[in-house]
Amino acid sequence: MTLSRGFKDAFRVALAMVIVYGIILAQGWSNPHWGGLAVAMCGLSTAGESLRKGLLRIGGTLVAVVVSLTLIALFPQDRWLFCLFLSSHVAFCAYMMMGTSHWYFWLVAGFSVPMLTLAGGPIAVNAFDIVMLRAQDTVLAIGVFMLVSVFVWPSSSRQDFEQALAGLVAL
Repeated sequence: MTLSRGFKDAFRVALAMVIVYGIILAQGWSNPHWGGLAVAMCGLSTAGESLRKGLLRIGGTLVAVVVSLTLIALFPQDRWLFCLFLSSHVAFCAYMMMGTSHWYFWLVAGFSVPMLTLAGGPIAVNAFDIVMLRAQDTVLAIGVFMLVSVFVWPSSSRQDFEQALAGLVAL
């Protein structure tokens, strides 16, 4: 009995998600759904695609962490300047998404900052904890998913590429 590619992809995502949830719950971290979301967003059909998207997500999250902590530190009591710089960052990231193959990096760097800065509420210590926890969850989830993608039924798009190339050569 041969397992379909769809089953293998779903199994890899499910396995990575169970491992991530297990680690996060064992460590006592709050919001384990962030790790699960990161796994779900990076689950693509081939290991290479998943690795690339995972690395872009980690990079975007790390940029968002730095920007979020900077905005929280610079504008703790000035909501108008905070909103101005937050909006400018999101607009800059939206602009950078156009015309690049790394659009996912800019998407994550843009949409994560409002979530991270506003999730802590008015207390800066809560905001710092939430920002750092989100970074930990995302890096853990992508790392686990990358390992699962590489070691559990790794798939490659090489055969599809060779078939397309053969079709072009035959013309």
